[in-house]
Amino acid sequence: MRSTDSVFSKRLTQTDISKRLAIPTESLSLFPPFEDGGKEIELEVWDGNDDDDESNGKTWKFVCSIRKTGKYKKPVFSKGWLSFVKAEGLSAGDEVKLYKKESRTKLFGNVVCRLRYSIEVVKGAEASGSGSNH
Repeated sequence: MRSTDSVFSKRLTQTDISKRLAIPTESLSLFPPFEDGGKEIELEVWDGNDDDDESNGKTWKFVCSIRKTGKYKKPVFSKGWLSFVKAEGLSAGDEVKLYKKESRTKLFGNVVCRLRYSIEVVKGAEASGSGSNH
C-alpha cells in the first residue's frame, strides 16, 4: 500500500532563498515529532521525480526548526536548505512543493512502513496560482 500527502506548496520569497524557508505551521503535523522538548528535527528529502527509482535524484538533509519560546512555532527549514537553493538555482517567485510518501509492505509476516519526503520545484515562469499553502 502506498500513499502520498501534500505537506505544503509555497511560492518562494527573497527571504526563503537567502536565509531560510518559512513553512506553514499546519504542516508540522505531517513531520516526525519533535522529541523530548527538542526544537529541531532532521528530514531527508528526495528531489527525484520517479517514485520507484531512487537513483534518479538526490537526497538532501534539511533541518526543520521551531521557535524556542513564544506562542507561535514559526517552523523553518534552515540547515541544508540554502545548499538546495543554490544547487537548484532557485529564485524568488519559484514554487516548491513538499510531499510525504508512505509505503507499507509485508516482510516475513510483519508490516514494514517506509516514510519518505520528496520535493518538487516549479520555476517562476511555470509556477501558477497564488502560492497557496496546503
